[in-house]
Amino acid sequence: MVFDTETRTDATQSLKFGCFRYIVDGHCVREALFYAGDLPENELGSLRDYADSHSANVARHGHRTLDLLTLDEFLYELFRTAYKTKCLLVGFNLPFDLSRLGFDVAPSRGEFAGGFSIGLWQYVDKKGRRKRNAFRPRIGVRHIDSKRALMGFTARRSPDEGDLDKDEKTGKVKTFRGNFLDLRTLAFALDRSHSLKSACDAFGVEHGKMEASGHGKICDEYINYCRRDVEATAELAEKLLEEFDGHPIPLRATSAFSPASIGKAYLRAMGISPVLDRQKNLQPYIGYTQSAFFGGRTSAHIRKFPVPVVYTDFLSMYPTVNSLLGLWKYVIAKEIRIRTGTNDEIQSLLGKITADELFQQSIWGQLTAFVRIQPQGDILPARCQYNRATNDWQVGINHLYAESSDDAIWFSLPDVVASVILTERIPKIVDSFILEPHGILPNLRPTRLRRKIEIDPREDDFFRVVIEQRKALSRRNDISDVEKERLSKALKVLANSASYGIYAEMNRDDSAGPVRIPVKWATDSGEVGQGRSEAALVVFLQ
Repeated sequence: MVFDTETRTDATQSLKFGCFRYIVDGHCVREALFYAGDLPENELGSLRDYADSHSANVARHGHRTLDLLTLDEFLYELFRTAYKTKCLLVGFNLPFDLSRLGFDVAPSRGEFAGGFSIGLWQYVDKKGRRKRNAFRPRIGVRHIDSKRALMGFTARRSPDEGDLDKDEKTGKVKTFRGNFLDLRTLAFALDRSHSLKSACDAFGVEHGKMEASGHGKICDEYINYCRRDVEATAELAEKLLEEFDGHPIPLRATSAFSPASIGKAYLRAMGISPVLDRQKNLQPYIGYTQSAFFGGRTSAHIRKFPVPVVYTDFLSMYPTVNSLLGLWKYVIAKEIRIRTGTNDEIQSLLGKITADELFQQSIWGQLTAFVRIQPQGDILPARCQYNRATNDWQVGINHLYAESSDDAIWFSLPDVVASVILTERIPKIVDSFILEPHGILPNLRPTRLRRKIEIDPREDDFFRVVIEQRKALSRRNDISDVEKERLSKALKVLANSASYGIYAEMNRDDSAGPVRIPVKWATDSGEVGQGRSEAALVVFLQ
């Protein structure tokens, strides 16, 4: 079921009318319009005239009449298909369109905690009052960011046996959550952030998005525009699902929230589980490494002053660095061991390293270490509140200072190497440790990236193979130019997503509620305090 809504142009953006299609085996079998209950009579008349004079754009065996439904009638169709028969519910920026259908909103709980739930279904009681129908589910929505959201049906009163599903991971029986497919999210996972128009262009949709005509006023041109949006969305869904099915991975399209989702699914397909799932003895070193993680950053050393610049670019930066460091051995390692007491060893390495030596591949394999240093003007990344007016914390490269060894900070060794090259001095090292891979995971298995590129995790460096094979596509004669273009894009997305981020993923859990922890703090004047509450934590952080 594919649908789209058109809304008022005022601040409420409330529903005016919409259109939906049923797609079965790639063929549209029904198309219909629906409208809001408070639509003015003159605009409703325009919709009726249009429906009477136009036919549905359906396959030969489809329902030819272009039906015009009330919102309640459409919501019944939505319940019958998306909930009872568990069909795929498709839209572009789906949370927005779903929220146009609701009559109320409330904070959500459980797995959607931190988001909101929408009430769609009502009934009229004996006194003619409209009330929420407890025998129908609500729809929970929790936004991850501007491009992604978790969506699902909530529990309803007296669910039927067919409404229950078994959780694939835990085996527990739970209420059916629905099959919500937001094409904005899937396009982002497969390619990049898109609008409906740019996604249609990128994936070769035949009937792409049209420019709006008479937006806000119901007329034939505006209704045509809405119908075309639904047609474009349906065709885009077919293209995106075809692209997604090209990946032989254990992942549902409705769970592909980002390129990282696809990257992680490939790791699972190769028999690789997360490090913390297979090794529980890495604390407190996981904490040290997380505090040294600053992610991708853009650094300006000289601000608010015009200086000459030279544009530079690196080929596939993330997978290249991973390959140079030899990190694939750690991904497939049976065990990652921590070697401590390495201060002298790292001091010796830093004492002889130069910028020229970094062009030797062999030196990079010695940089898989973390160093705790007491910075004294060393140039290092720092996460700070650079703009106090906005409370916005960002990462910058700064000359850092620490008053004592108690204020020493953990950094990855490559960041410390960069500081040594920039400052030509070695920081004061307080502590350090080196990571070492041991053994190889059992039950590793080969896979084919997008069913075209063979990779064996035991023998191949994933980070290297993906980029080399992408560059070799121009020499392949067994696939078409169009397929080369899509495969090249897929390999680029996969290379970056599986090389960065997923190894330092942090998921906020809003369902657990506040957690009270004991904290101690000392003020600048030397006053010491302690407590076990959220207030104590605030004092500690300040």
